[in-house]
Parts: sequence; structure tokens; C-alpha cells
Amino acid sequence: MLYIVNVGPGDPQLITVKGLETIKKCQVIAGWGSVIDRFSPLLEGKKVIRMSYKEESKQLEEIFNYAKNMDVAFLNHGDVSVSDFQLLEKIKKGCEKHGVRLEIIPGVSSVIKALHVVGKDLSEVIFLTFHVRGEINYDEIKKFLATGRGLLIIPEPYPDGVKKIALKLREIGCNSVITVMEKLTYPDEAVHYYTVEDIINKDLKFSDLSIVYIPPCSFS
Repeated sequence: MLYIVNVGPGDPQLITVKGLETIKKCQVIAGWGSVIDRFSPLLEGKKVIRMSYKEESKQLEEIFNYAKNMDVAFLNHGDVSVSDFQLLEKIKKGCEKHGVRLEIIPGVSSVIKALHVVGKDLSEVIFLTFHVRGEINYDEIKKFLATGRGLLIIPEPYPDGVKKIALKLREIGCNSVITVMEKLTYPDEAVHYYTVEDIINKDLKFSDLSIVYIPPCSFS
């Protein structure tokens, strides 16, 4: 059996009781190193697979093979259904190929905390993620701002990910004050308010764990 355990956005206390109990019972634990490290006290005596992008395909095969006869937990940051659709699709296909049963245990996403910070309900915004592999369509920013709603965006996971969003906003004539939220629920979380021009002209860099809120704005 393979469990995707969505462990929350950063604060280890935000994992669900069901998620915590699943980690305890599984013999094999997999996931990205930063996520696994949050729960290292629970992993003594277990087989641990620390994922890497270069070895991802090989490691997923290893996980599926273990899951044929053992309980395996894949620890995922936040919730896999919020911004990890590419990984989720790989896991679903692999489980089908290998005849492995899959259960997804929901978790708290940093998107929920971001909504609290900006004081918005999910129904009031449009959510986009640029934290994907492959080509990114930044024209979606203009398309969805034209609906009159604010945007909540997960940038590309690089120091200039927020700047790329700002460049597109300047291109379409929107110089709003945007909210940049870094490392939400971590001890060093930070919330910043910048104009588009500030981000571009000061060449500001941000954590790869950032979320951007763009309020509704008119543009040329």
C-alpha cells in the first residue's frame, strides 16, 4: 500500500492526526529531504528514501516495488492536490502499472495560510501555480486579472520567480502593491508589500517557498 501523506506547509504541528499515525505505521518513508527532516524523530528503524530530481524516476520505481508488499508513506509538502499535479499524475500511473493501492491523506496547504494573511476567501481569488516543469504561460496573469478578481500565485521556485511575475504585470500596465509571503508557518516566515516597480528596479530575490497575491487591478 502506498500512502501520500500531505504533511502541511512547514510547521510540523499542522500535520493531521491521520497523517501522523500513517507515518508511524509505515515501514518505508519517502519524500524530499526538507520534508522528511521535519519528522526525523519518527523515522528511526524505517527505510528512508530521500528523493532527488535527478533520480526521481528510479526512486519512484523503488517506491512502487516496496509498496507491493509493504506499507509506504510518501511525505508531501502542503497538499499534493494544490500544486503538485505533475507528481501526483506520475504516482497514480505508477501505482496502476505496478498494481499498487494508493490512498491520499489530505493536508493543510500554505495557500490556506496565504488566504488568511490577505484576508480573502478562496472563492474570491483565482489560484495559479508556476511551480511546474515545462513551459509556463505568463499570459494567464492578464487573462485572469481581466475577470476582476485578485490572483494568488505560486511563483517559479527560483530567487527571481517573483520578479518574473512583476515583469509581466509591468508589461500589461498593472503597478499594484502586491503581497509576497515567504515560508508561511515556518519560524522565519515573512510578509512583504511591494509595488511592481520596486521588485523590478531593486532586483528583489525571494525564497523558493513563496506565494504572491495580486489584488484586482485595471491595466492598459
